[in-house]
Amino acid sequence: MPASAIEPPVDVWAPTEAETVALAYLREAGQDRWTALVRLAQDALTDLESAEAIIRERGRQISHGYVRAAPR
Repeated sequence: MPASAIEPPVDVWAPTEAETVALAYLREAGQDRWTALVRLAQDALTDLESAEAIIRERGRQISHGYVRAAPR
């Protein structure tokens, strides 16, 4: 009888994208969990700030476009 018929199937762990990123930060920090967490948070906040700046700039461009295109 094949072994697979007797043993229950084994779930294979596949890391999520967040887990992959967290593991990369942990490796980069030399397994220092606090340092990895702080660096990850700093990078996330920097990315968020950049995204917000892009959104504000696009909003200004759109507003400027409406003003320029307004009938006189």
